[in-house]
Amino acid sequence: MLFRFRKESALERLEREASDDFRLLKELGPTYFDSMHLVDLRETIRKRLDHFDRTKKTLMLLSATGTVSFLAGVICLLLGWKVLALLGYVMSVACILTFVGGTVWLKWKYESRGELLHVLLEVEEELRNRTALKGRGATSR
Repeated sequence: MLFRFRKESALERLEREASDDFRLLKELGPTYFDSMHLVDLRETIRKRLDHFDRTKKTLMLLSATGTVSFLAGVICLLLGWKVLALLGYVMSVACILTFVGGTVWLKWKYESRGELLHVLLEVEEELRNRTALKGRGATSR
């Protein structure tokens, strides 16, 4: 982890890495997981995608607010309202800094939306293959 203050033992590190389902899914592939676990992972990935999309929309709204407040500051400065112009600039800087911090956090929390979609597609493809194999086995007898 990024801000780990105490040294963990090799056993603790192995246990932490083994409990990370998404890392195992990327390294081993979905064929090593049972179907119920894949269904749970699919729902978790969908929730992560929803959270990613909501956070991204919020960050885009925040950046737009920063831009509008900067333009409002410029207009207020042209009209001679220095206090409102300063307020607009301060709000703009706060929005942009929050946007940058949120973007860094989003990148740290989730690698990317494309990676989440790729993992979701792998899991769904594996579930479809298992369903097809199960269905074929039931009808062939």
